[in-house]
Amino acid sequence: MEDSFAFRFPLTMLLVPLLLFISSCARPAPQPLSITRPTPSPVRYPAVAGSFYPQDAETLIQVVDGLLAQAEKVEGKPIALIVPHAGYEYSGLVAAHAYKQLEGADYDVFVIIGNNHYDPEFDLVSVYAEGAFETPLGRLPIDSDLAKALIASEERIVFDPLVHAKEHSIEVELPFLQRLYGEPKIVPIIVGAPSQENCRALSEALVKTLSGKNALIIASSDLSHYLGYEDAIRVDEATLTAIETMSPQVLNQTIQKYMGQRIAGLACLLCGEGPVKVAMIVAKELGADEVTVLKYANSGDMVPTRRDQVVGYGAVMFWRRGS
Repeated sequence: MEDSFAFRFPLTMLLVPLLLFISSCARPAPQPLSITRPTPSPVRYPAVAGSFYPQDAETLIQVVDGLLAQAEKVEGKPIALIVPHAGYEYSGLVAAHAYKQLEGADYDVFVIIGNNHYDPEFDLVSVYAEGAFETPLGRLPIDSDLAKALIASEERIVFDPLVHAKEHSIEVELPFLQRLYGEPKIVPIIVGAPSQENCRALSEALVKTLSGKNALIIASSDLSHYLGYEDAIRVDEATLTAIETMSPQVLNQTIQKYMGQRIAGLACLLCGEGPVKVAMIVAKELGADEVTVLKYANSGDMVPTRRDQVVGYGAVMFWRRGS
């Protein structure tokens, strides 16, 4: 009995795998589980529509067109502009005086340099390298060839899309460009920290890559922050006078002078110190020999009941006489 049992047990163990093998041949082999992982979108979607400017497209068109209608055009084709970036109810009219100078002027690309409000750990320069920026008025395509050339030219210049995700200093400039140019090519740049190394690296890269191109540089920056109304006018006047010299050294001296005075409430003279210095350097290298302050105001002019802590706004044009 033991021998018989010993014979039947192995035979059963052989028959079961054989039957399973035959059964598996009769149906398709199971496919490996496929998990699709989303890739980062190359489109940078609006972050401040509905807060800094209207989210509804028709309302936004009316607001931007209305602001441009109140601005005055002066002599000169801009090589670079300094434009504020607060909510339109505060700085929109000052910004419109800068963009008014673009009416009738052709450009192939707009290089928009903003400052870093949201990521204190990022201290390099980030160029958005591909895709598009979107507003309620549509999408502005990235000039990826120019963007990638900038990144390749200097190790301090990188592509970090997260730095751009919430930053408003570039986004608020775009609806003005869309109303004037439709869907122009742009190169969005964030200066992580306004260090001498970053300003030098970006300035040299822009001079090299923009030479011979029909490009406009837009430095996005507000002026003094949180001063009383009269103090803001005094400090902002000094800052604009320093910018008119086209000398970053003079601007540095002005910043050090007033920040050293410990004026009550003064947080900074320029939140976009890096973008402004870069615009001054590059504009001069590309041939600008004139500087025009187009408009100045502060938030106390827009909301007269709140003049204890104001923010200053200036529109400045760098241009070449005879251009």
